[in-house]
Amino acid sequence: MKGKSKFSFSKLFYNDKFVMLFSVIVAFCIWVALPGNSEETTYAYIKDIPISAPELGSDLKVFYMNKTTASVRVSGNSLILRNLTKDDIDVSLGDEFAEIDSTAEKSVKLSAKKGSLANDYSIIANSLDPERVMVFVDREDEADIDITAEVKASVDESHHIDSFTPSKKSVHVKGAQSIIQKIHSAKAVYEFSDSLTESQTIEAQIKFYDEDDKEIDSLYFDRKYIEADFTVVNVKVTVLKLKELNIEPSIINAPDSFDSENSILTVEPQTIQIAVPNDETTDITSVTTKDIDLSKVSPDNAEFDVELVVPSGVRIVNDITSAKVTFDSEKLNSKNFTVTNIQLRNKPDGKKVTLNTKSVSVTLVGDAQQLSKIKASDMTAVIDMNSSALSGSTTMNASITIDSPYDFCWPYSIVTDNPYPVIVTVSDSENSSVSSSESS
Repeated sequence: MKGKSKFSFSKLFYNDKFVMLFSVIVAFCIWVALPGNSEETTYAYIKDIPISAPELGSDLKVFYMNKTTASVRVSGNSLILRNLTKDDIDVSLGDEFAEIDSTAEKSVKLSAKKGSLANDYSIIANSLDPERVMVFVDREDEADIDITAEVKASVDESHHIDSFTPSKKSVHVKGAQSIIQKIHSAKAVYEFSDSLTESQTIEAQIKFYDEDDKEIDSLYFDRKYIEADFTVVNVKVTVLKLKELNIEPSIINAPDSFDSENSILTVEPQTIQIAVPNDETTDITSVTTKDIDLSKVSPDNAEFDVELVVPSGVRIVNDITSAKVTFDSEKLNSKNFTVTNIQLRNKPDGKKVTLNTKSVSVTLVGDAQQLSKIKASDMTAVIDMNSSALSGSTTMNASITIDSPYDFCWPYSIVTDNPYPVIVTVSDSENSSVSSSESS
């Protein structure tokens, strides 16, 4: 007698029909258990969505938005939401922005819409964060602004700051037209903490100012309303060494014995402070005036405001550019003479020179005490024929010399050309002669 067969559950998995049925049942259970496959609505929060700006007319563009990304809440099937990204949603400046038609800085509302083929979800109303953004809209412009240096520096009493020289003359700016038009100047700004004793080059910050010399708000640069090609520039600070020098008058048409240091002559100021480079090797001992024609000085014309002659590389401190040279008119006098002592010098070889003029009228101006002692015989009228290729009768100008010790007297004439005319006749002869008092 055969015994009953025993049931085994594990043997069922060797039955193909059972395995198929079991798989269908398990799959159905899983499908029922998963919430994504149910009709239940789920929610998601999509972040960092870029905010776009539609194009505006009239050449307007957005220079600034206080927020560049937004977030939004969505609802829908969880399987769809699970794969939703920021690239599937468009956030842009809405209708309020589209109405802007001129330069403006205002708050505008954002709008959000689906931006992909995935449609099985909804954007929850009023869930945009932020709901509004601040925008600045303007036309674009550009300009080149001249750079000046505004450097605060000090030196000790033996030095002088001569100049501040930026390495670039101008800076190019580009951006919002309304801000560009406010810019009136650009300055290279720097402040030294210590006194300077030598020249140096520093790196200075570029700052911009309006026509009232008020600095343009740095916020405009932070927000990219405007941008500059560069914001720092090198500035050469030139420091010079100070010297105190005498001012010496330059006198022309003066007798050889003339003494410009006579007490009858004064210079105001007597000294001047100059500045020279620290490496200056030339020994500059004085500063002179431009020429003063002594032949035009008289008791009635005794004061002259004369420009200074400044050597190359030298700077005059305190803007002093001239000196007053004064002849003491109370000590001056004038006196007329007839000079008969006429000399010919450098007579041409092989020529006969005849002196037709016998005397020269001379007016002397000078120290009254010296004039009271001087005589006509103390003066000589000299004709220098060295550079003269003469023939026939010619009028030549004589120079008047005065013997010492009359060191502060001089010939005076209101005539500029030939004030002391002398007529000579030159002819061919192997034996030169002169028909008047002369010396070679």
